[in-house]
Amino acid sequence: MLPCAIFSGFGMFFFGYTMAHGSNSILCAFCQGMMMVGVMIGVVATMSYGLDAFRNQSNEMFVMNMVFKNFMFYGLSNFANNWVAAKGPEQIMFTFGGTTLAMCVFGIPVYIYGKQLRSWWARHDLFVKFNMHSTGPETHLG
Repeated sequence: MLPCAIFSGFGMFFFGYTMAHGSNSILCAFCQGMMMVGVMIGVVATMSYGLDAFRNQSNEMFVMNMVFKNFMFYGLSNFANNWVAAKGPEQIMFTFGGTTLAMCVFGIPVYIYGKQLRSWWARHDLFVKFNMHSTGPETHLG
């Protein structure tokens, strides 16, 4: 998550700053590219960890990722445009950058306590407890 924090933090803070101060369009595009590289690193890292650690819930993770993304962007569409129009791009990008860095900090406990978390979840699987687990098609090799 460190590369995600560096790229997305740099990108979001400087993108907001360059847009608010009317900087060169190439510099703004570069900062937006840095922001998107960081976001993609974060998405790929978290989804790869989740799919690797909890393989039997891979379908549920994929669906919940899509549902969360759609609801989040629907929610943002209700107020983000008015926020940028009223306060400018600097404030919203600084807020998103700070939120992104805070979420990256939450990756540190997962890195430290990840094995204990997976062990606890294997022993107390709520999907199994509430009979919500899904099983895919069985494959027989040979």
